[in-house]
Amino acid sequence: MKAKVLIVLLACLLIACGSIMEPDSDDIIRQPEDAPAKFTLAKGMFFEENTCKSPMLDPKDGTELIMIRSWGNGIGDYRVPKYKYGLNHNEYVRLNCETGQLIGIVKK
Repeated sequence: MKAKVLIVLLACLLIACGSIMEPDSDDIIRQPEDAPAKFTLAKGMFFEENTCKSPMLDPKDGTELIMIRSWGNGIGDYRVPKYKYGLNHNEYVRLNCETGQLIGIVKK
């Protein structure tokens, strides 16, 4: 009986992890206000294929975006300072981590 429960729990965990591997483009709820089209990396850091780095920086004012989650395909969700770019407390900014390109706002 315990083995069956363990197998079911492991299956659920694998399914949950699989759903996190690829972000859904339908997740974008709107575009941020007054945000740059492209963010940069901190000095000394370089963009790499399929790798998200933190922090990302607003090239206009140096605002730091902190990575919260990422996918293997070079897409990441970043926390921004409270209400920056018109975000609510339950939203992140999604970026292309390989280029710093802004994708849009997503729910937490």
